[in-house]
Amino acid sequence: MSQNKLMTGIVVGAAVGALVSLLDRNTREDVVDKSKRASDNAKYYASNKDELKSAFKEQAERAQNLYARISEDAAYVGGKVEQVRKLVPEVKEVAQDARGAVMETKEAVVESKDDVLSAVKEDNPSPSSSLTDDSSSDNSNNSNNSNNSYNQNRN
Repeated sequence: MSQNKLMTGIVVGAAVGALVSLLDRNTREDVVDKSKRASDNAKYYASNKDELKSAFKEQAERAQNLYARISEDAAYVGGKVEQVRKLVPEVKEVAQDARGAVMETKEAVVESKDDVLSAVKEDNPSPSSSLTDDSSSDNSNNSNNSNNSYNQNRN
């Protein structure tokens, strides 16, 4: 019973809405114009059934072609997504390998620096070595002494 009332209400509401919208002159003219065109098209296709069939076939072919293109595009995109899924672990592994190589290189550079510093200290144990940390004040003194002896020799 409530189903009937619902459908009745919908139909009555649509009818009232249509009548209210027809109070506007532009709406009335538009409805009349479209109704005439629809009537003319119906009459034309009623007398030219073959043309109606060919128009339907053409629209059906267009829909099939569109569906085929969309299916191909979806398959292509799906394939690319699958390729990316397969590549992600490989890329992650390559990135981890590269990180490991960078860390190994860093450690090798630090070891080389330490080896160079220790070799310089063994070869030149004087405090004037430019590679040691406390050499800045000694170097300035040595530079002054060298300049003084140079100036004395020139005179």
